[in-house]
Amino acid sequence: MWGCGFSDGLRFFQVSSNDVAAVAAEIASARKPLDFYVETVRKIVEDVRVGGLTALMQYVNRFDSPKVTADTLFVPRAKLAEAYGRVDEKTKNALKKVAENVEKTSRSQLTRLNFVRRVEEGVKVVYRTAPLPSVGCYVPGGAASYPSTALMTVVPAKTAGVPRVVVCTPPSQDGMLNDVVMAALYLAGADEVYAMGGPHAVAAMAYGVEKIMPVAKIVGPGGPYVTAAKKLVSSDVPVDMLAGATELMVFADDVRDAEDVALELCAQAEHSPDTLVGLVTTSDELASEVMKYVKLIAPRLERGKIVEESLEKNGYVALCDSFKTAVELIQTIAPEHLYVTSKPEKIVPHVSNAGVISVGRFTSPALCDYVVGVNHVLPTMGQARLRGGLSVLDYVKIVAEVRVLKGAAKRLGKHAALLARAEGLPTHAAAAGRWSDSR
Repeated sequence: MWGCGFSDGLRFFQVSSNDVAAVAAEIASARKPLDFYVETVRKIVEDVRVGGLTALMQYVNRFDSPKVTADTLFVPRAKLAEAYGRVDEKTKNALKKVAENVEKTSRSQLTRLNFVRRVEEGVKVVYRTAPLPSVGCYVPGGAASYPSTALMTVVPAKTAGVPRVVVCTPPSQDGMLNDVVMAALYLAGADEVYAMGGPHAVAAMAYGVEKIMPVAKIVGPGGPYVTAAKKLVSSDVPVDMLAGATELMVFADDVRDAEDVALELCAQAEHSPDTLVGLVTTSDELASEVMKYVKLIAPRLERGKIVEESLEKNGYVALCDSFKTAVELIQTIAPEHLYVTSKPEKIVPHVSNAGVISVGRFTSPALCDYVVGVNHVLPTMGQARLRGGLSVLDYVKIVAEVRVLKGAAKRLGKHAALLARAEGLPTHAAAAGRWSDSR
């Protein structure tokens, strides 16, 4: 029977193999299910779909800023360029480094998606990518600004060749966008930028309003209301994933890593009170030390109140009876970020359910979120069981070309005709086998 308690504000679980499913469910239950937000968001999405620009502006003025007008909603590229000019050189260089590394990994992925295969003599199959005609990128704001997300969503789109990249990102109360966010959007090459966020922005990208054409697909992370809006519009417009509040699971087994682990947990917890962070370990001593350091570090942080609220609501420590149990728990929860600081050989080869796996104590998840080229838009809420993070794949479709020479048509036609007849499709059999000698 698994045990659960509270220690220094964190939920504490003692876990054996028989307890994994129950503990995983208990950990997930700390956050409200997405359907809790769907009904609240449904009216907003429908209002914008039916009411167009008038309804959209009502929500923009209510939730984003009363100073944004229909004329200032669109942020022209000249303003992005001005913001880029105002940003200091060190920040520009950091943005350029992120963009460069994201472009490198995106280009590598794209190259591997295009290939020619000679299946057998006289049969050639070509796979090539074609960019989507347009994409809408949601870049969150609110408690913090995210120029890195601007790069993570727009750079792969432009690498893929998407001709129209639309971005929605919330302004501050004065109606203005953050300078560094605008600089990132300028550097990444966004085509249209709108100063709005929330479910109404998702609806505007999905269905279009006067002055804003709908997009072919919507990507990007957001809070629970934005994620609920993506779920609602997904029956009409494809979305990348339901990427909600941040998740970090750390596997550690060396007490010397305790302070580093505590810092990483606090770093992810500062995103929002909805962040889900926790430690999985087989070491009782490490578990105690991490909880001690979290208690010391959190109150001293600039965003300490958010960190403490997040940890109190959602934080956990899972003390497992074996490495096998730890792997089972990781696989069942399927975290957005998994950070393995020690004994990676016992964990990493057995884990496939994680948005991204940071291996080794120097591979800080916070570092990976910014500059190594791996996209930080990642699946949450268990979706890492089914897909990986945002990539160039989300911005293209795969087009297949097939070329068959006469000799191959004669040779293969008999097989195709046989299968067609087995499926009760005699005309298919006649068409596929018409060059074959054994019709």
